[in-house]
Amino acid sequence: MSKIQIQTALIAAILLLIWWQAGLWYQSQLIIDEKARVAERLDSDGNSLSTSIYLRLDKLEGLHAFVQAEMGSPPNLLGQRFATFARHIYSDGSGIINMAIAPDGIFEHIYPADAQQGMIGQSLFRDLSPAFRADVEKAIKTGRLVITPPHEMRRGGLGMVARRAVLDNGSFWGIVSMTIEARTVLQSAGLNATSGGLNLALRDSRGQVFFGEDKVFQSDPEVHRVLLPDSYWELAGVPSRGWAGSVQVPLRIAQMAGLIIIGLLVSLFYLAASRQDFLSQMIREKTADLERELAEREKAEKALQERELHLRAIFEAAENVAFVIVEVRGSDPLILEFSPGAEKIFGYRRAEAMGRPVSMLLSPEDRDKLDEVLFQMRTETRLSGFRTLMRKGQESFPAMYSIYPLLNESGGIYAALGVCIDISNQKRMEEELLHAKDAAEASSRAKAEFTANVSHEMRTPLNAVIGMTDLLLESGLDPVKRDYVSTIRSSGLSLLAIINEILDFSKIEARKMDILVGPVDLQETIEASLQQVAPKAAERRLELAYILADDLPRQISGDGRRLGQILVNLLSNAIKFTESGEVTVSVRFDLEDNAYHFVVMDTGIGIPEDRMSRLFLPFSQVDTSLARRYDGTGLGLAISSKLVGLMGGRIWAESRKGAGSKFHFTIAAMPDEGHPAPAEALPSAARPDYSCLAGKRALIISGREASRRMLAGHLRSFGLIWEEAATGSEAAGRLEESRFDVAIADADIQGLQILEESLNRPDLQALPIIEAGFLGDKARFPAHRVKAFLTKPIRGEQLAGALILILGHKEGFTAAEMQDHPPAMPCSDCSILLAEDNPVNQKVALAMLKHLGYRADLAANGLEVLSSLEQKAYDVILMDIQMPEMDGLEAARFIRTRLPSASQPRIIAMTAYAMKGDREQCLAAGMDDYISKPVKIDELKRILERMERSK
Repeated sequence: MSKIQIQTALIAAILLLIWWQAGLWYQSQLIIDEKARVAERLDSDGNSLSTSIYLRLDKLEGLHAFVQAEMGSPPNLLGQRFATFARHIYSDGSGIINMAIAPDGIFEHIYPADAQQGMIGQSLFRDLSPAFRADVEKAIKTGRLVITPPHEMRRGGLGMVARRAVLDNGSFWGIVSMTIEARTVLQSAGLNATSGGLNLALRDSRGQVFFGEDKVFQSDPEVHRVLLPDSYWELAGVPSRGWAGSVQVPLRIAQMAGLIIIGLLVSLFYLAASRQDFLSQMIREKTADLERELAEREKAEKALQERELHLRAIFEAAENVAFVIVEVRGSDPLILEFSPGAEKIFGYRRAEAMGRPVSMLLSPEDRDKLDEVLFQMRTETRLSGFRTLMRKGQESFPAMYSIYPLLNESGGIYAALGVCIDISNQKRMEEELLHAKDAAEASSRAKAEFTANVSHEMRTPLNAVIGMTDLLLESGLDPVKRDYVSTIRSSGLSLLAIINEILDFSKIEARKMDILVGPVDLQETIEASLQQVAPKAAERRLELAYILADDLPRQISGDGRRLGQILVNLLSNAIKFTESGEVTVSVRFDLEDNAYHFVVMDTGIGIPEDRMSRLFLPFSQVDTSLARRYDGTGLGLAISSKLVGLMGGRIWAESRKGAGSKFHFTIAAMPDEGHPAPAEALPSAARPDYSCLAGKRALIISGREASRRMLAGHLRSFGLIWEEAATGSEAAGRLEESRFDVAIADADIQGLQILEESLNRPDLQALPIIEAGFLGDKARFPAHRVKAFLTKPIRGEQLAGALILILGHKEGFTAAEMQDHPPAMPCSDCSILLAEDNPVNQKVALAMLKHLGYRADLAANGLEVLSSLEQKAYDVILMDIQMPEMDGLEAARFIRTRLPSASQPRIIAMTAYAMKGDREQCLAAGMDDYISKPVKIDELKRILERMERSK
């Protein structure tokens, strides 16, 4: 098909579409007209119906007025007068079936007489259907006339009842009613369901159709509302052939005329289009070329305008950034544009700056370099840096700048855009920060020095207090004096703990607390922590125990000193708030977290729920009342929390008031450690020989489950077979059932007398007993039966020594080896030099060494140490750090660099300093170990024994 044919077909299609739409529109207009005609008819019929209804209702209103006037008459007289009145208004052709009067709602007077059958005596409130009773109640409530919708009557026909309440001075007297034949009313109004080409229907306000067919209301009818006194009826009508069928004839005539007109128009268009085809083709081609050119130009101009608007918006909005455009001509370019930000920064108004040379904004030294900058712009797309610029009034200021060349269409530079920011405030802030940093560092150094000096000055007298009390406690005092000395020592240790907590907290706050990773003997660390708090626990007779998971090794990687500090803090806290019962430590390995999980559990007072959230905050305490029973700085848990965090773990607590507490913490396993194997971690040379205990049978007798589990763990590691008993009677039963090589018994058990009676049996006379008790307790079993008395908490090595002595018959192993603090024998081949300048500390240290069985020479400073070494070779030097003439660090360096390796002694640092880096400085100076003041006799003993073993 040719283009003209296609256009002609398209025009024809469009015209046919218009013709079809016009037909629909014309049909709708015809239907609208038809609906108007039907609506007019319905209005007429509806008015007739309304008139017909109200003619009858007027008679009921007359009856109501009659009763209102006669209701005071006697019933018989009222009935006679009612019959006379009703005869006058009643007629056979009116459609009124009956009229009735119901005083108090009970039918007494009905007209005509033949309608009385079955109605006299009926109650409107009892004998009518619920729907009729609702109408009666409505008439009484509103005082208005109420019509019951048309319904099928029992006598046949379609009836409706009109009722109205009669009131006596506002009070209900009765009801007057009228029953009307509905079809008579409709006929009198001239209504026929299929008259005049229309289908009619009536329905009441409930939607119930009582005249005509339901489908009339479903066929988009015209509806006229007939208003009644208390409701309405709806009269609906539609054409008998439907709306579309009623307008078919005029519609067909119009459609035929439209088709003829379309045929003529399409023919005319085809003829005209054929003649103009060639000219139109030429015009279209020229027009298309012109439109493309205009569109491209308009698009370019629009993009340029948008870009210019964006740049202008930035140019105007940046108050703290100066934009300056200069013309690049000659040696001193002129200013072409000056932004509001430039006005604010440089102090010139735009009118003042426009057209003036840009050199007025530059410092004198930069004006000479302007030619160099213009040359660089020809080769670089951006120049930036920092320069000193000049404000109005020749005030200089530091600025950060960038320069961008602006190119024309040929690629040449016609101008340059300069952007700069005043950085005066930044420069001033940098200087202030530098000054503040210097001041803070100076303050930090002063604080560190002050803390170190305070630590030294406080620890030096504490060293004498704690050292001398340790010696006094070993000197056989009577009970009263021993109690006095114990109180002094306990107070000194409490003061030392407070000092340590404050110093540790200062280190943590200054972020100067380091973690030193190394091998840690897990069992030894836990036992040492328990031993440290054992005296306090013994005062309250609290059981201390620990339980290690079966798959844990003895040695792990970590900071043993800090781990012990955490355990001591948590154990001390648990003992403080536990009046009776036990405190236990348990350890396991969590595969999921790849960490060691510690739990410190007590049976104390518990923690109130409202204190749990502040538990690990500095200076927070469980009991904060003025009459609080528990002392302390409130720093222990806060320090423990920080230390746990430094060791890659977390800490939390579980507690209920009155039900004890559980404190959990984890420390991360080292990256090369992974899940530890249960293999023995200690080298065989360091492990005791337990072969003589293998297969021996032991009976554990203790009322504390945690204590039994701890002892069972020890026996398992020694290779023994064991059974457990919680009471004396249970132990007696075990002894009767099985044979045992040894019994490990707690004196504080129920049924001790029963157990003693059982032990008196002939076959048990030789059974050795290891008794466990608190510090200061005496054995409760017969002396000849008790082969060893171990102080709680029982250490593994302590128990092993007793078992080896009793069961292994070790030669040379004496009872002294089972004591908590066995005195060391004088070592003839162990020579010690004590370097200490303070006379009191000299006296304390020499006395401790003498008590431990050592003799020592004395040096008052580093120079005397070197002089002593020239005269005699020493195995161990106990070196104070702060001494006159030459301090301990300098003396240690001199010894390590000047003395031959064969003459090198072991050097142990003794210092009252406790700040960050002290231990590292001592080790870096060549010392072998470190002990802080005040020196405890147990700690001194362990270090000297370790030096002896490594010699």
